[in-house]
Amino acid sequence: MEDAALFTDANARKSGHVSAEQKKAVKILVACNEPPDIDALVTYATTRYGLVDDEMSGPILLRGAPASSNKDGARRSWKDLPPHRDEEQVRLDVDRSFVYYPKCDNEQQLVEWKDQLSWVILKVLRENQCLCYFQGYHDIVQVLLLVLGASKAPASVTCLSFLRIRDFMLPSLAPSLDQLMLLPSIVSTIDPGLSLHLSSTRPFFALSATLTMYAHEIEGYGQIVRLFDFLIAHPSVVSLYFFAVIILSRREELLEIPTSEPEMLHSVLSKLPKPLDIEALIGKTVILFTEHPPETLPDWTWQQISSHSVLKTTRWLKYDTVDNGKRIFERQAKHVRRVEMKNMIMIEIWKRRRPAAQVGIAIGIGLFSFWIGKDGYGGQTGLAKLAMHRVWDIVQQLDFNENTHSRSKILPDSSAPYSSQPPGQAPSKRFLWTLSFYAQFFDVDTTEVLRRCTSSLYPRTPFLDILDGNPDLYGPFWIATTVVFILFLTGTISQYLSDHHHIHFEYNFKLLSGAAGLIYGYTGFVPVGLWACLKWFGAESATLIECWALYGYGNCIWIPVALISWSPITLLNYIFVGLGFLWSVVFLVRNLWPVVNATDAKISKILVIVVVALHAGLAIAIKILFFA
Repeated sequence: MEDAALFTDANARKSGHVSAEQKKAVKILVACNEPPDIDALVTYATTRYGLVDDEMSGPILLRGAPASSNKDGARRSWKDLPPHRDEEQVRLDVDRSFVYYPKCDNEQQLVEWKDQLSWVILKVLRENQCLCYFQGYHDIVQVLLLVLGASKAPASVTCLSFLRIRDFMLPSLAPSLDQLMLLPSIVSTIDPGLSLHLSSTRPFFALSATLTMYAHEIEGYGQIVRLFDFLIAHPSVVSLYFFAVIILSRREELLEIPTSEPEMLHSVLSKLPKPLDIEALIGKTVILFTEHPPETLPDWTWQQISSHSVLKTTRWLKYDTVDNGKRIFERQAKHVRRVEMKNMIMIEIWKRRRPAAQVGIAIGIGLFSFWIGKDGYGGQTGLAKLAMHRVWDIVQQLDFNENTHSRSKILPDSSAPYSSQPPGQAPSKRFLWTLSFYAQFFDVDTTEVLRRCTSSLYPRTPFLDILDGNPDLYGPFWIATTVVFILFLTGTISQYLSDHHHIHFEYNFKLLSGAAGLIYGYTGFVPVGLWACLKWFGAESATLIECWALYGYGNCIWIPVALISWSPITLLNYIFVGLGFLWSVVFLVRNLWPVVNATDAKISKILVIVVVALHAGLAIAIKILFFA
């Protein structure tokens, strides 16, 4: 390599002129010395002229990820290996290859190129039976064949297959389609309006280009070789960024197509514009990828990509080997088969959901009947009795029994439709599977619920005294539901006001699911954690239902806060949410302090701090998610 560099430099000096391209060629040859400087080659492949000529192209970078040794292949010719299952499709594709390049002088020369292309593809596939051929693979191999020649191409094609386009060579097309889901997110980071305009069509228009590393779409040999230099030198995901840059460069053209014609949008986007300024597109792609790496893309699209995907496992070529690529391929193929099997099962279950439900109900009734005995509870077996007593012990431990502590619980109405007791008899124990067990927590009227809401907004009397031993879940459930819908409504208004009306506004129903998850999750799980801590530290001063009621009614303040926090003035929204946080946290701490104070002094302070911190997290989440 050093002699070649000196020879190139000497020729340039004799001519009296050293072009930028010649200077770069000398630097590339120096970087190819053993061991090769991969970082330098990546830089040269990115900047103007790429790796200059065919002799310096992809093979240098691909050697940075050495192919694994094939001991069996060393003893046997690939022609003696078992045929690959896709060889007939390979033959059909090879017959229609070399359409645009190279320019052959005669038919015999074209036949020789096709024979060499078939030879390279079949050699790689027979030596790696796990690979699944796809239409367009021959376009990629065709470029490498023209650059490297038939003797060097197979090793580089193998390396490329396992380290760069592995997702495309799996038994399923699903991983390839999953990659395309990143495109809308990439475009939206720069132009949300254009991304929304294109949302009427799925990003499958980019499949042909990304599947073949653009070899099927670009007709000029010089252009495709230049692009291969760039793509091979960078993470696999850069190919998607390159397509996103092409979309962004066609903004005006695409916006002229109405969203009511998604077929037209798909047709236009599936064809690359001509001519392509490869150098300019590469420069913009590098900037876009640097400023908006995949980990920062919105809507968690990057996190939804499989951890086995080549997009995540092959971030830089020099750190990977073909052996490692093969191991990941096996794991990824198993994962794909599991996902497909799961989807097939879910589809079959959905198709047969009605008969399956009927059979399930019948079996359940039969088992239940066998369990309790045909003579009712009096005819239970010893095992059934033991199970019944064990369930009741659990119920008692959960403090649902009215005799657990001094506060009186809601007594069953003897005339209630769910009661099985005759009038005048003592109430029986309620079991978890009876409606009367749950009905007792909803046995309140509207006047009582409104009184408790008022007490939470204007706390003058301790709220546990307001409950008077009769906590309910009716008020907390409907208060939480009201907060969820108001947050969705006012959050949508806030987004609309900040939209500046540049594009057609569409409802973001992720706000609704986000509000439901946040409010129901906080109101449902935080009280359970608090109650568990109180039980652990020996405090019996509050039951689980009372904790739920306290947090549920404490959400009342978020209803007026959400109604007035839709203003586009950020500072004003911060003030409203801050006041809501202060009001509600004072309500919680004031009513929880006598409860937690029954524990150790240090523990009680820690519990109060945790309660305040979690409530602050709720307030921050409300501000960021709905009124940012």
